[in-house]
Amino acid sequence: MADRSPASEYVASSMCFTGLLFALIYGIQGRWIDVAVLLLVGLGQVVAFLCFRTGYARAATSLVMLIAGVSAAEQVYSSIWWWDLVIHFLCTYVLVWIAWNYVLRKSPERGHLQTRQRLAICSVAGLVLAVVWEVMELLGFLLVTPDIHIPPLDTLTDVAVGVLGAALVALHKKSR
Repeated sequence: MADRSPASEYVASSMCFTGLLFALIYGIQGRWIDVAVLLLVGLGQVVAFLCFRTGYARAATSLVMLIAGVSAAEQVYSSIWWWDLVIHFLCTYVLVWIAWNYVLRKSPERGHLQTRQRLAICSVAGLVLAVVWEVMELLGFLLVTPDIHIPPLDTLTDVAVGVLGAALVALHKKSR
């Protein structure tokens, strides 16, 4: 990969704090549920900032998480029926990528595991994350707002596409 300019790395790294900026904007508007969602996005972005060394990885993961959070705040999931699947795929991918990158930084030899071993590790991590995500959606439905869409088929497809996204992380053999 070609060397990146310091300015582009700075901009890419700055993207890791956009969730916090959007949380502030929604806070000024008094949209407290959206503030909570964007603070969670901000947490994920800061973790990405700490776990990745390259601007590209920081920017890509931060952008995916920001799109997911803003999509929830702006009710995009209700407007576009398939958007939920895209976001579950991409978000589970980037969240498992963050974790896998951390593993590779601490133990670079893990990148030399057989493909099926990496696939199993990443898929299980994705399954755990997808189930936690669905439990959070259920708790949101029960405790916060009945506007959250949680039929069984939706939950099943969300978990399935999340695991598929996570499985792709197994292709990464080196930390970023």
